Amino acid sequence: MHEGAINGHSQRKVWLWVFAGFLFQTIPAAIRDEALPVALKNAGLTNHTITQTVSLLGFIVALKIFWAPVLTLWGRTRTTIVIFQTAITALLFSLAYFISPSDYSTLAIALTLALLSLCSAAYDFLLDGYYVSSLNDKQRANHSGLLSFSSKLGQVLAGPGVIWLAGHALTSSHSINNAWSISLNVAAIITLIVGGLMVFGFKHEAIEPPKLSTPRQTLSEIFSSLSDLVRDKRTPALIGLIIFYRLSEVHLIRIVPLFSLDSHTHGGLELNNEQYAVMRLTTAILGLAIGGLIGSWIISKRGLERSILPLGFTMHLPLIGVTWLAFNPVQSIVTVSSIFLVEYIAFGAGICALILAMMQVAKGAHAAVRYALLSTIAILSVYIPGLWAGSLSDQLGYPKYFILTLFLAIPGLISAYIAQEKLKVR
Repeated sequence: MHEGAINGHSQRKVWLWVFAGFLFQTIPAAIRDEALPVALKNAGLTNHTITQTVSLLGFIVALKIFWAPVLTLWGRTRTTIVIFQTAITALLFSLAYFISPSDYSTLAIALTLALLSLCSAAYDFLLDGYYVSSLNDKQRANHSGLLSFSSKLGQVLAGPGVIWLAGHALTSSHSINNAWSISLNVAAIITLIVGGLMVFGFKHEAIEPPKLSTPRQTLSEIFSSLSDLVRDKRTPALIGLIIFYRLSEVHLIRIVPLFSLDSHTHGGLELNNEQYAVMRLTTAILGLAIGGLIGSWIISKRGLERSILPLGFTMHLPLIGVTWLAFNPVQSIVTVSSIFLVEYIAFGAGICALILAMMQVAKGAHAAVRYALLSTIAILSVYIPGLWAGSLSDQLGYPKYFILTLFLAIPGLISAYIAQEKLKVR
């Protein structure tokens, strides 16, 4: 990415393209991971079916590692990022259109969701790679809090925000189809605005030099770089961190939306769409903003290696509160919101360490592809549990399921301890 040439540009607005780029990045993911499960829950599907559907779409995102090298052959990375932004916006408008009629086509919706996942995977790969390769270690650390905040803000706006709009439309006598169509159109408009901010931020970057190597040379360099990553002494510990560090959180986030919407009779919190969305909007924006800034500040002061274990321990503590809530679901919205707020703060701080650890190991030649390989493992570690999470929660009930998530924190802390020692080795 010719870091020296880019870093020498005096008029950069890194904060702008980091904010807009990573906010945009999480919108398709939030629609897939949070809005879609609620829509399917509204339609009366079981937890098992819902979590499996979301996981299958997540696996499509993981396919990026197989076609990511092809994207590197195009020399204008920023131009390609904008192209995929445009495609994602168009697909969101299309999805809203296909959902609106009462006799909607399931095939058209499924294909649109699949294409949306493919395009968002390409966008993720390109943006992550540009962030890793165009910024040095200090710049990445300095912007990690903003990255975390903007990512979670996009997730919250496109998750709870879309859910709230759909719920509000339902109370205004709209049909389920029209309610969700309206909210998706609004999400698409947001991507259009954020994409414009991204283009403005990119205009202040240095001109990208043309690629001088041939496609064969580029692919050879990529595979050589991936081979170096595999042989890196830090890689096994990092993979362990990717898989286990947030294992308990992964199981938690797959079920929390369904737990929140389920009735007290079924052990849930019995929130409607609007209540759930408002709670998530207020607690997630504030919690993740605070958590991201705290995590970034701690890492900048203590260093990454000395921060992974303390942040990991802090990240898992709020699971106790969520588990208590599963045993005592009849609570005021203030109590529920307070527990989720603390959980978001801790998660926002802890996830900073994982992201920076991945970027630290991925940096170097063809950082984008190296990071794509690591992020593919991360994606699989998030979506594979969805294949059984819904069925498990149906069989165990919410209290026992959340107790299980507490025990899953143990391998997470072990992986953090190992990683903080191994990441010191070069």
